[in-house]
Amino acid sequence: MNLLATKGKDDRPSTPTTARLRLLQRIERLYPTIRQTLRFGSLELDFTRIADPNQVLDRTVAELDRQEKSTGRRLAEEPHLPYWAELWDSAAGLAQRLVQLPISSATRVLDLGCGMGLAGAVAAAMGARVLLADREPTALLLARLNSLAFARRVRTRCLDWRRDRLRERFDLILGSDILYERSQWDPLAAFWMEHVTAQGRVLLGEPGRAAGDLFETWIAGRGWRVRQSWQETPRQKPIRIFELWRQ
Repeated sequence: MNLLATKGKDDRPSTPTTARLRLLQRIERLYPTIRQTLRFGSLELDFTRIADPNQVLDRTVAELDRQEKSTGRRLAEEPHLPYWAELWDSAAGLAQRLVQLPISSATRVLDLGCGMGLAGAVAAAMGARVLLADREPTALLLARLNSLAFARRVRTRCLDWRRDRLRERFDLILGSDILYERSQWDPLAAFWMEHVTAQGRVLLGEPGRAAGDLFETWIAGRGWRVRQSWQETPRQKPIRIFELWRQ
């Protein structure tokens, strides 16, 4: 099933082609992009990503250096590196798992730390109502672009899970490779608890890092039930999937 080639009346893009071109022009004033077709099961997704993530990193580091030199002191907070610019295997593994789930138009989904929006776009392609959330505005531009075909059921929000809260709950909260820093686990667990429905799930893709090995025991001791499995990806690199639900 090619969801881009077989859209029905309700699934036709609600945004004109000119809107896509304008959005792409905004992105490419900042960074070159690559457009490709990604496949997950029977689903095909038209996806645009940053052509060279190292270019984003180099520009970020140069800007941090400029700020430190202009002020004569180090920044008060740890620099936030542009992890969003890389299309991580964890996002592909999570997308592969999503196409196996019973998602419908009644499913409310939050893609937390969405980056370029792969997992959230797949959920939207399956019919879910999706909120794409990330702290980086440029990431959200790409997330919007990659979900334009489903714009009627997709929103975007600039959000920092350490500080911000939403006045809504979700049936499914997604996270692609967001467990890499142990310091983020406490704010993430607090955010999930406040935003997942009583019968909802948190679904996390993680590439098998040492930190991930510790996460299952840690989260089980904080009011969550957890199930761990492994998902094959198109690159043949298994991705660990954590499924969490409230006790």
